[in-house]
Amino acid sequence: MHDPVLFERNMLAVASHHPARSADRIREAAPDTRLGLDADERGEPAPYLDQAGRRAYMHSRRDQRREASRVAAEYRVSGFYVFLGLGAGYLVRELLDSGRVYAGVIVEYRASTLRALLERVDLTKVLADRRLTLLVDPDDDELRETLMGGYVPALGGDIATVPLASRVNAEAPAFQGASRVIKATIESISDDYSVQAFFGKRWFANIVRNLRYAAGGTPPVGPIRRAAIAAAGPSLEDAADELAARPADCFLIATDTALHALLKRGIRPDAVLSIDCQHISYYHFMGGMPEGIPLFLDLASPTTLAKLSARPYFFSSGHPLARYVASRMRAYPILDTSGGNVTHAAVSLAEFLGAARVDIYGADFSYPRGKSYARGTYIYPYFDQRQSRLRPQESLFQEFVFRNQAIVRESGPGDEFRYLTKPLWAYLERLERLAASSEAAVVRRRGGGARSRADGEAAPPPPRRFGRVFAAGKLFQSPGAFLRAYRDELYALPAPPRGGGAAEASAYLAGLGPGARDLWTTLLPSVAAFRREAGARRELLDRVLADALAWAVAVIDEELKEGF
Repeated sequence: MHDPVLFERNMLAVASHHPARSADRIREAAPDTRLGLDADERGEPAPYLDQAGRRAYMHSRRDQRREASRVAAEYRVSGFYVFLGLGAGYLVRELLDSGRVYAGVIVEYRASTLRALLERVDLTKVLADRRLTLLVDPDDDELRETLMGGYVPALGGDIATVPLASRVNAEAPAFQGASRVIKATIESISDDYSVQAFFGKRWFANIVRNLRYAAGGTPPVGPIRRAAIAAAGPSLEDAADELAARPADCFLIATDTALHALLKRGIRPDAVLSIDCQHISYYHFMGGMPEGIPLFLDLASPTTLAKLSARPYFFSSGHPLARYVASRMRAYPILDTSGGNVTHAAVSLAEFLGAARVDIYGADFSYPRGKSYARGTYIYPYFDQRQSRLRPQESLFQEFVFRNQAIVRESGPGDEFRYLTKPLWAYLERLERLAASSEAAVVRRRGGGARSRADGEAAPPPPRRFGRVFAAGKLFQSPGAFLRAYRDELYALPAPPRGGGAAEASAYLAGLGPGARDLWTTLLPSVAAFRREAGARRELLDRVLADALAWAVAVIDEELKEGF
């Protein structure tokens, strides 16, 4: 029987912190007339749907709490939970009470069914729990954005998907679609987290130390109409003559690895781009950085690279600290580095500058004929210095190629062959997606590399009327003033917990105001690195927030001691 008072109590819980669109969809829906209510052996409400005279119960007909306890015991993960279906909330409540849920999302389809439930079952305890977010009839983007914003693997790391069989079966197409989105989103988050866990601390330290070099002025670059990108794969050797004879209006962007391979062939690029935060990227410039060629660097690049150019061109790749810098010190152009490799970022730079067509050379994303890089790149002198009688240069190259155990040999026409690895194939797939969504016509000259949908010729799009120039925004404050203010704000944060695990850390972050949460967002990649370093040691895992905060302040203090 409909209870308007109970419904409003439930809706108050929904309105307390869940998305407004979820509440609106429930209120706008007409109650599902198929919903009925019985009682189980304990007298607990047992909802069901009338399906052509057959009662399809959402939970156990006999003892719903015992069923929930049994199912919940199968989930031992402590972390982020995705509940596919709410029903009367027994399973959700059991897992919340277990303490294993530090945050989670409830996905429910058919707002009319949920409205009928809220009119007849008290779900306030579940809906008022601030660890959870309720999504009602979400589209793919809503679901993806909620997962991206709520799942913070740096805190808990683990994730579990809990389907309520009765609801998933009742709305099978919708939940199947949600499962695909969840799987793809988790994979994306996990990949990003893996990178953060290895490079989070290095990114932070590099950005802090680069600010002094990123405050100066640089002549604007662009706009351009056409671009060529030189990557460092073996097929670059075959493309050298074509690049040397490129039209005068073709802007040549060299990836850092390809720079000296071009210079040794008498080809002077119009720009050089580097995105790697590791110091090994300095090897690409051991032969020097020619004067007059713009050097484009991620704010998180090693400081040693910034010193190579009198006026380096910095950009932001979207690191949370770089975004914070953009709001407080200076806004830098943003390039897409999500592909994980410098060729992908070079395409983004070419598009940013207004290129209508982008031709890519030397991007093999494989090892054609077992060869790793074009001659003239850093790896040749690097291995030359490290070879010995027992390990000649050829052996070192072979070890480099076959260091990945999941390597696959692919044959082509005639005697053509190449070796493929999962990381290189992932880079290629991301480049394909970028090319497909780009406003420019992106054409990859394959050579002997892996096959791609971006290969071959493409008709250029209609000419654009407007291009863009690459230039940093106005300097709001000096690097020293920014760092001092940022350090003081970090000092003023409430002390993070030193115990309680992911649930305590999540509760701490959830209880902060917007400004404090923004500050912590700048530190989360570093938190991921601390979590990886902690391994399974519980005493270190319990204090990753505190350790990351103390470390960040120390990095800033060290930079400020250098003077500004």
